[in-house]
Amino acid sequence: MSEEEKFLGENWLLDTKEAIALYHEVAVTFREEVGIVDTHTHHNLRQIVENHPFPNIWRAEVLDPREEYANNDHYIIQLAAKIPGFSQALARDPEISDYEKWMALSKVFPEFEGNHVHQWLHLDLRRMFDIKLLLNGDTGEGIWKLANERLKWKEMLPQAILQRIRARVICTTDDPLDDLRYHEMAKKIRGITFLPTFRPDAYCNIFTNDWRSSVERICQLTGNDTTLTGLVAALRERHDYFAQKGAKSSDHGLLEPYGLEVTRKRAEEIFHEAYERKKKYGIRSRETGEFISYLMHKLCEMNQEKGMVTQIHYGALRNANEYLFKNWGADVGGDISLDMINLVENLTPLLSRFFSGEDTGQSHLILYPMNQTYAHVNVMLERAFPNVHAGFPWWHNDTPYVMEHYLLHTAGASLLTSSGGPVCDGRKILSEGSRFEVFDRVICRAVAKLVSDGQMPKAGGTRAVKALMYENQARLFHFR
Repeated sequence: MSEEEKFLGENWLLDTKEAIALYHEVAVTFREEVGIVDTHTHHNLRQIVENHPFPNIWRAEVLDPREEYANNDHYIIQLAAKIPGFSQALARDPEISDYEKWMALSKVFPEFEGNHVHQWLHLDLRRMFDIKLLLNGDTGEGIWKLANERLKWKEMLPQAILQRIRARVICTTDDPLDDLRYHEMAKKIRGITFLPTFRPDAYCNIFTNDWRSSVERICQLTGNDTTLTGLVAALRERHDYFAQKGAKSSDHGLLEPYGLEVTRKRAEEIFHEAYERKKKYGIRSRETGEFISYLMHKLCEMNQEKGMVTQIHYGALRNANEYLFKNWGADVGGDISLDMINLVENLTPLLSRFFSGEDTGQSHLILYPMNQTYAHVNVMLERAFPNVHAGFPWWHNDTPYVMEHYLLHTAGASLLTSSGGPVCDGRKILSEGSRFEVFDRVICRAVAKLVSDGQMPKAGGTRAVKALMYENQARLFHFR
């Protein structure tokens, strides 16, 4: 096989005969059977429901500035901005055409070689467009023309793309204030279930400038007083609404995963001081940790009542690059992983109360670290608390190397059948299938090493692959 054929070829990422057999004989047919179940995405459901064609390959793959269809692949833009000839300013300048932006990206894209983002984009081109050219300065214009022509085809509409890749369940990420009207409309889409996910960060993050206005909006919507009691009642009412609409989980993006025992009196003191603007709390202040802890206990209580999963991803320091934030706002690639997190002491009171596994009515918690060095702590918590699960690597950790290391480590330190399973955390419809193909291949690669080393019987390899691809999530989230 030539080097050109090896790149994204039939057996790419499959480095042993056992991996090749597991992928082609087990994973491919199993994925056809169960489809893609993605329990955490940022897909724009309005875009999927309205089902308009993508304007061009730049907007489909990199950046669409339209508010209603906003797409921002910060993976691509952040890496490209490190290379002379491309910049954040160029990518976001409305006076520069999408074609010019695509060509600028094309010229620097060979610098991505070796990074998984380079593989993802080329996998999209191959699987979605049947384009096997490598993106560079010489091929950029040809790919632009060919891809844009194919984006006019019916099979390249958002719904058709998801149906092609056999998407079965897609969980979106939604603010508790969302009326979920697009979820109601999405029920008409053939073969795919779209479920909301309850994301209450705006009402927990007492350190942000817009926390007070967020509290006022949700209390006004639900007819509650702007007090701590009113806020909890408002969150409960919206949580009930999400559960009625089929939500399977809540999602919490926390700098540190707080879960301390805090009295209502203490939480009320903090709420009052912040709401009346008597004090301004820092992102890592003691009061911030106490307030978030109090609400996390309330939210986990709601999840337990409804049998919903709690998902916590932690360790992301948002908007670290002040230049990016001041010029273009949040979510433009300025988030970094925190290096010091007091995970165990902060979290164990919450785990002991809700996820000990002793009460059969307890629901489950999945922990995703932004800093993958904390994965071992997650696995240890998983062993100590039966209803806690280490989350599959994501958000800059979802590289083949890190995912393989995580799986092999989990197999030795805990159970592969306890892992939370892969999630794409995606914003791009075009990449959903590509991301899950990478997940499936890496799962087979890692499990095959256990089989080839004699650490797992062949039949066990088949069971582990199926558990990691789908069955773990089906059990935790109660999918049928």
